[in-house]
Amino acid sequence: MTVPYKKEIINHLDELTPEANKTQSVNTVFLDGDKVTGHNTDIGGFEVALKKIDFDIKNKKILILGAGGVVPSIIFALYKMETRKISVMNRTRSKTENLKNLFKEIVILDWGEIPDCDMIINATSVGLKKEDKINLDFSKISKNKLFYDIIYNPEKTNFLKTGKDLGNKTENGKMMFIYQAIAAFKIWHGLEPKINNDVIKLLEKW
Repeated sequence: MTVPYKKEIINHLDELTPEANKTQSVNTVFLDGDKVTGHNTDIGGFEVALKKIDFDIKNKKILILGAGGVVPSIIFALYKMETRKISVMNRTRSKTENLKNLFKEIVILDWGEIPDCDMIINATSVGLKKEDKINLDFSKISKNKLFYDIIYNPEKTNFLKTGKDLGNKTENGKMMFIYQAIAAFKIWHGLEPKINNDVIKLLEKW
């Protein structure tokens, strides 16, 4: 997973894939002849990562914390997998409002308003430092939900530790990072790397 290029960069590309255009996010650029195309592989990376942990997103209610970077890609992937409802909250509400320009169906919440949901995703940068804590009360979320953190280093953020302590499933963004990289490699070289458990274990040591 990489930070999508800013709109200024997108304006210099010859074309965008439909996914990159919808999300206005590009993390892979490919030069084919004299044409430069912008791709978004985070969408597929997130989708495959969820399927690998056998979490059925269809008709589920999702809460996303954060409104920048990779969030449009996550929202796109969730709707593609037929989720029922997506709620988004961010400390700066105006950033969340901007997402409405791309996805009119999302529900915007005030920071700290925790609704009933089946999956909660931390898409903020809070957690990159081991001492980082998201100052929210997750105790109202019932057990056996999925706490998903886009961050993969550290492997277990305080967000994930809290989710586990409350009796929920947890997953970090390591596999999303791996699968988006596989998609980018295929775009550049026309070959899809074979990833088995041995390779995954090796990558997880990073």
